[in-house]
Amino acid sequence: MPRRVRPRTLTISALAAVGLLSAVNGALTGVGSAAPAPAVPPDTKAATSVSVTCPFADPLGARKLTVDTAATIPAQARTGTSLTVGALSAKLTLPRDVALAYLPAGTTAGSLGGEVRLELAVHQDDRADKVPVALVVPATPLPETGDVTLTATGTVPDIALNTVGAVTFDVTAPSLALTAAPSPAAPPTTALPTTAPPTTGAAAAKPVACTLDAEQQTTLAKVLVLPKVTPGQKQEQRVAAADEPGPGDPPTDDEFAVPLSLVTILTKSTVKKLGATVTADPAFLFNGLFILNLVTNDSRVTGSTTFAPATATFLGFGFVPVTATIEFLPVDWRDSKLIEFAGGITTDPDTGATFLNTTLQVMARLSGAKVNGVPLDLGPECVTADKITLTLNGPYEAFGVGHIRTDEKTGFKIPAFTGCGAGGQDLSPLLTGMSSGEGNQAFVDTYNLLVCTEPDHTQCPPGSDGPPPDPAAAAAKKAAAKRPH
Repeated sequence: MPRRVRPRTLTISALAAVGLLSAVNGALTGVGSAAPAPAVPPDTKAATSVSVTCPFADPLGARKLTVDTAATIPAQARTGTSLTVGALSAKLTLPRDVALAYLPAGTTAGSLGGEVRLELAVHQDDRADKVPVALVVPATPLPETGDVTLTATGTVPDIALNTVGAVTFDVTAPSLALTAAPSPAAPPTTALPTTAPPTTGAAAAKPVACTLDAEQQTTLAKVLVLPKVTPGQKQEQRVAAADEPGPGDPPTDDEFAVPLSLVTILTKSTVKKLGATVTADPAFLFNGLFILNLVTNDSRVTGSTTFAPATATFLGFGFVPVTATIEFLPVDWRDSKLIEFAGGITTDPDTGATFLNTTLQVMARLSGAKVNGVPLDLGPECVTADKITLTLNGPYEAFGVGHIRTDEKTGFKIPAFTGCGAGGQDLSPLLTGMSSGEGNQAFVDTYNLLVCTEPDHTQCPPGSDGPPPDPAAAAAKKAAAKRPH
């Protein structure tokens, strides 16, 4: 099939024509060799920052620079289709003395342009390829004082992913081919193109090949590659698979398991009787696995989690100010702290969008209650007398973002409470009458921290702990906080 043609520079066109390196165990990728991909979940805005050392010519010497790479990459792809990496950019800041070295001797003002060349390292297990990319730096004027920030942009050749599983994209150290360039406001001349080697200046002798500094995270994104779906294939194979494993079962011989990165979980619940919304601090999915059945193309996800306690303030019976800590616990909460999580993933055959269906069973515990500001001792075992069943479903990407919730019409039921009170007081009937009942809702958002390996989410790189707050919602919240009460 003909390769897709896009406007690009001569250098990028030449690179796009070069096939990727083949791994020892077979080619992992190909360039532009497959049919266009079907509709898939929204692309992931991937970004990573790496530290590199660039050996500029004497007397400048080696300098450490930070390179911020960003791109839009699909969260999922299918074998036999091409994957498009969009809006790839690399931003770096040159120290002023380095930037001046590219200008004619004695010049203190001017513009820089040229190329930044790098490779995207693509790997899965023991197979690896590299995609060479040339990014163009437009003519960028030096500021009157201080360093100069250069942003290079370009197009990545379409990539055909041929192997099922999680594929990782890592950034590599760039090579800088910079030169003095006409000012963006200057009229066109017959001067050499910006990619021509500089003819003056200490740093202008040849392209500068930077190297990555040791011990740092270089992952830009991960893409989950699923088998190509043939219409009717899935339904026919399901008939033959009478003993399909359940969502929480360990992987079988017919399944391929991919460990999930650190996944953060944000939960919010509404309690109908109380008219209260309870938002918990971020929790995490531990020992997560994405499991793909290679026979049926079905997939599922398993793991364990703990939900952080949340403090809520509400009006008991509609008029009594009450503050209490609410937490969801495993059914065997006296012996375990982890809630087991397992769900089946379905794929829309028309759009390729994926959805998660899961059922969690938990207990709810109340503690730290205050009524009109006066502490109310509920004791350590104020829990629901029966388990709470949360049936959740919604859009979900194992290596991206998920938004699942209870059914908007039925919600979930909070059972009666038991064991509440201390000092001979039985407060269980009071709490049951105040909060138990039908029609409550639960919302769970999941974010796969693709480039984060830190157990403490506060130490993760920006953008790896879920999307930023909605600006409109944040502004409304800020305005509400300023209103007089």
